[in-house]
Amino acid sequence: MYTSLERTVATFQTTAWGQVAMLDGGTDDQRKTALQALIHRYWPPVYANLRVRGCNRDKASELTQAFFAEVILGRGLFERAARERGKLRTLILTALRRFEIDQYRRSVSRGEHMSVPLESLTSEDDWMATHADGHSPDDLFDRRWALSILQEAINRCKQHYQKGDRSNHWNLFEARILQPAISDNPPRPLSDLIGEYEFRSEAAAAAAVQTVKRRMITLLHEVVAETVADDTLIDPEVGEVIRLLAL
Repeated sequence: MYTSLERTVATFQTTAWGQVAMLDGGTDDQRKTALQALIHRYWPPVYANLRVRGCNRDKASELTQAFFAEVILGRGLFERAARERGKLRTLILTALRRFEIDQYRRSVSRGEHMSVPLESLTSEDDWMATHADGHSPDDLFDRRWALSILQEAINRCKQHYQKGDRSNHWNLFEARILQPAISDNPPRPLSDLIGEYEFRSEAAAAAAVQTVKRRMITLLHEVVAETVADDTLIDPEVGEVIRLLAL
């Protein structure tokens, strides 16, 4: 369905595999930036997985920090990753399983700095409260991963339209599509939105929504492409995101 769409030229975006490569061949500043970007993307699925496996908030927080300090930072998991091995999320989930078995009772002793935003645990717990029931730990890891992928695509799409002279396109799409989806409410009629977002007609507003939607689909493919070993895995992974989030 989406294979004919061209991937955008992301001049200022570094792919996840590009970030992995930067850890081995970049400058100190580039390595630090790449590592923080990878941590930012993957710590919420790790935390969600630990919570649904029975850890309370404090224990899950402690283990998340320990996993990233000891395995991601201490053992250089990302530096040892290779594209031919497949998906980054599979690598991380496998490493997390081994970490739980081998080091579950160990405390963090390395003292290495980790800039994972654990102050965001409240929002993560709120998400868990409405999504954890009926899902296994691995399922919840995948669902939280899918949400991270979607959020990254949303952030890039929003940035694209706000940097240009079409912020009204994004604002309309957000009001018409995103906010109703998040709140599980019916979308507002276009007739109520055209004046608020300065469109001359319902037809023009509808066309703008479709334009942003197509961009979102392209960016979703782009973000997924950054996490897989080859292009044949892109469409199946996008399908997995759509399935997991019931889009």
